[in-house]
Amino acid sequence: MIHLDPDQVSAARQGDRAALASVAQSLQGPVFRLALRMLAHPADAEDATQEILIQIITHLGTIRDDRAAGGWALKVASRHLVGQRKRSRVEAMRMSFKDFADDLDQGLADPEDDPADAAITAIAIEEIKVGCTLAMLTCLSRTLRIAYVLGDIFEMSDSEAAEALEISATAYRQRLSRARQEVTRFVKTHCGIVAQTAACRCEKRLTAARASGRITLGAPAFPLTSPACDIRDLRRRIRTLEEGRRAAALMRSNPDFPTNVGDLILEAMK
Repeated sequence: MIHLDPDQVSAARQGDRAALASVAQSLQGPVFRLALRMLAHPADAEDATQEILIQIITHLGTIRDDRAAGGWALKVASRHLVGQRKRSRVEAMRMSFKDFADDLDQGLADPEDDPADAAITAIAIEEIKVGCTLAMLTCLSRTLRIAYVLGDIFEMSDSEAAEALEISATAYRQRLSRARQEVTRFVKTHCGIVAQTAACRCEKRLTAARASGRITLGAPAFPLTSPACDIRDLRRRIRTLEEGRRAAALMRSNPDFPTNVGDLILEAMK
């Protein structure tokens, strides 16, 4: 999941600032995407990414094998995200799957059709999908959440994920199985992208999301760009999959969120 050039790592350890910048740039994307899926809030994910990158950059000298730097960095990131005491803003809501389902049932309504704002509205609907899928994961404990993120979203093998989490492959498979069952059970019942019988639709949550201040048209909270995901097309594609594969496909449909946190850290370290 995190791939670092061993030559760049070696040069960075010897004080080459250009190589260090290259390492930081290679780290920032994967670490931020992992943090965002663990914490479900962009600002909290950026804070965690900064903390993780500082840990990695300041401890590069402890690496014995430059070729294993990527795996070591993932261990550092995973350990931090599972073990940090502070809860993200979404985690602090302490939602169970039942709480989350109750929230989804509130305020469903067909959105107003305004062709002039079609592109902006599409991004807002995607933001609802992104926010929903990320918040859903916080209904899992952190240990189950990171097992699911590494295995079903980032598609790491059991052995790779177990090594990153510093547990046995057997223990990892047990955590992944439990997390997968809980997520799959929920989306089969409540997510209209996955299940035709589910009442919730991303577009039907737009009016309530705007009224509550969760969504502001033209100012997405998540780093999203146009053109937005076509929710109706995504719905059709996911429903063609085998039922057991739909939840993971939904989670993997979120974009590769961009960030420049690594650049900011290097600037601050000058």
